[in-house]
Amino acid sequence: MSTVLFLILMSLIAGVLTGIVGMASSTLYPVLLSVGIQPITANATITVAQVGAGLGTVISSLKELHGHWKQALQIAILNTIGGVFGALILIHSSNTGFKKMVPLFILLAGIMILYPQKANTTNLNNRFNQIMSWLSLFLVGVYNGYFGAASGLLMIAVLSKIVKENYAIYNAMRNLASFCNNVVAAGLFIFRLSIDWAMIIPLLLGLFIGGLIGPIIVRYIPSTYIKTAVGGFAIILAFILGYEAYL
Repeated sequence: MSTVLFLILMSLIAGVLTGIVGMASSTLYPVLLSVGIQPITANATITVAQVGAGLGTVISSLKELHGHWKQALQIAILNTIGGVFGALILIHSSNTGFKKMVPLFILLAGIMILYPQKANTTNLNNRFNQIMSWLSLFLVGVYNGYFGAASGLLMIAVLSKIVKENYAIYNAMRNLASFCNNVVAAGLFIFRLSIDWAMIIPLLLGLFIGGLIGPIIVRYIPSTYIKTAVGGFAIILAFILGYEAYL
């Protein structure tokens, strides 16, 4: 019973973070490892459970998505196509190799979110810059399908250069894209990888409720504070997981 309550609490926190910048995988990954689940099974289980968080964040983000559905759907489709490739890479990965790659991805995400970026005022008249931005969106989708820890941070960095709106709006677009990506990746994982179904219900419950809360918080707390806190958390987590994986 204590394990179930622990999972619900941590998934609630992860769901809130998902709605803010997208940190469910990096929050829950060490939690599932701590209860004895193998790395790839843990990641696949989290991906399936994140469908609940995604549903919650999309419902809570409908206000911000209003009037932006066309661009949001374009972003979601491209990101999800990348997610399919990432999921296929994970299916053919080993637990050992996967565990050693995770800290590097999380560290990169933490550095990117803390690296100073200009406000969303960049004028993308240069076609090359546009192509590179959309290619980056696809590659983030690949990464999200493969693991996804802090992929939301990477998505925010890319969307800030593509979407000429405030943080709350492109964060809502990220929520929609992540939801679509997770639905497709979860479908692949269910048929190709081992899922710890005993963990799914408590994870779904916490992630869904947290997912509803996250986008609401974004409306009231300055994004600078949010990204600084989450970026710092990502770097600390990367060093902890790196120590466990390499030492």
